[in-house]
Amino acid sequence: MWSLRGLACLVFAGGLAIGTAANAPPVRTQTHAGGYRILSGDFHVHGFPGDGGLPPWSLREEARFAGLDVFGQTNHNQVLTGRLGEWVAGGREPLVITGEEITNPKYHLIAIGISTAVSADQPAASAIADVHAQGGIAIAAHPIASFPGWDDDAVALLDGVEVAHPIIHARDGARREMMAFYERARRLNPDIAAIGSSDVHTTATLADCRTLVFVRDATRAGVIDAIRTGRTVAMDRNGALYGPPDLVPLVDASRPAGRVDPHPQLRRASAALAVAGLLGMMLLGARPARGPGLSCPP
Repeated sequence: MWSLRGLACLVFAGGLAIGTAANAPPVRTQTHAGGYRILSGDFHVHGFPGDGGLPPWSLREEARFAGLDVFGQTNHNQVLTGRLGEWVAGGREPLVITGEEITNPKYHLIAIGISTAVSADQPAASAIADVHAQGGIAIAAHPIASFPGWDDDAVALLDGVEVAHPIIHARDGARREMMAFYERARRLNPDIAAIGSSDVHTTATLADCRTLVFVRDATRAGVIDAIRTGRTVAMDRNGALYGPPDLVPLVDASRPAGRVDPHPQLRRASAALAVAGLLGMMLLGARPARGPGLSCPP
């Protein structure tokens, strides 16, 4: 029995060692165009605690490998995880901005830059007004035809629309529906921002679709200002660009680096080994303590 506990401890230690070697953060260079810095962002991200799989510190690590400079932490109908993530980031890149996915049967709305949760038990226009009252921005989340709660009053109040989302690669007609919504929104608000998001929960798809944000300052306030004034370009997983005709060519000529993950298999193996080893030590029982800290049997 002691040898099994020892093996579990070695597996755990091996996972940590492999992870340390494989998790060296990639070097990220800044991209500039048109007098702005272009940040790579993902503003629809779910995390733990809540309806996502990764805690804030792990999400920031994944964001580095995904080539992100900023992301919004947007769990369903709560901001606790976002506030924790923003506190962990401490204003350092990759930036984390507190948000919420306001989830109503008739619409889903991404709120970025808020501090308290907005009720989903109200029409979309009222929810957007509540987001704006907190100084936040409101983005229509995957606005496909099955979400009928978008009347013109609500659409005219939006700051952004998800144009690039994994659903356009998974379901026939979704791209057409979302583009039709975006064109409708542009008619009502010519400065509306084009947004690309991953809507990641537990899969390794952070920044699968992303938003290129033209900022004056690489800060929380600078990102919110850029989205509010429509200085964004959305990018889908195939690299197709969506957004203002004056900004799309600038991104096309100066695309920020995407995912930089030289050892994805090693990183996943390290996590699996560490979890397996930890579970093994827990299930096989703890050895009587000989002092503080974790003690592995010989």
